Amino acid sequence: MKRVHLFEFTDMTWYPQVFRGIQTDYLQFVATLNKSHKNLIPLFQRALENSKVKQIVDLCSGGTGSWENLQEQLKQGGIEVKIKLTDKYPNLGAIQKVNKKSGQEIEYLSESVDATDVPTNLKGMRTLFEGFHHFKPEQAKNILKDAVDKREAIGIFEASLKPPFGLLVLLLSPIMTIVSYILMTPFIKPRTISRFVWTYFIPIVPLATCWDGIVSLLRVYSEQELKKLTQSISAEDYVWEIGQASTGTPIFVNSYLVGYPKNEDQ
Repeated sequence: MKRVHLFEFTDMTWYPQVFRGIQTDYLQFVATLNKSHKNLIPLFQRALENSKVKQIVDLCSGGTGSWENLQEQLKQGGIEVKIKLTDKYPNLGAIQKVNKKSGQEIEYLSESVDATDVPTNLKGMRTLFEGFHHFKPEQAKNILKDAVDKREAIGIFEASLKPPFGLLVLLLSPIMTIVSYILMTPFIKPRTISRFVWTYFIPIVPLATCWDGIVSLLRVYSEQELKKLTQSISAEDYVWEIGQASTGTPIFVNSYLVGYPKNEDQ
């Protein structure tokens, strides 16, 4: 299916912060249930080894995504790295929760970070989980070019629909989202009055999430589109890997684009 770039509420500067926070918290809660990234570990190993870094700079982190699970999976794969989470609109609640935890090598930066122009002091492999589709092709190209120009590795990871069941999920996703909000909201912290009001009594946030969820799936870049983006960037000493990794389900696959500087031995 050809990519369709419609708007998402969380991309809009006018979208109220209280709605954004509730939606981000919900997506974060769902992400903690996701343990399907183990098949991505070899990609991280190659990118980190070739770029010779031991730090990951996550872009568009939102509520932190799957990083608590993924960090443990990286450790099990023998990869010890520090993780810095960043966002253009940092989630203050997530910042407080992440940075209060001791003994974990995950830090959420409070300053705004633009994925198309990452500060040079943020060294490490850049990652975007479920964030690349938010950018139009020219912006997406700038994200990749910025990594190439600054000699940093980058990993783009997006869940995409797997035929034939994927189409059915796309059609049923609004119902699935509403039901999951109803069932999960009591378990999402912090339990605030606004969360319950805007979820149950005036369900603006679940409805906005339904729209954003459908649009996100329609916005995902195909392998052909990712190849076109990389081919438009002059990078002879840079390696690109594009493909799909199994999630262990018949519904989704993890589409990926990973790039890193060529090792001198290559």
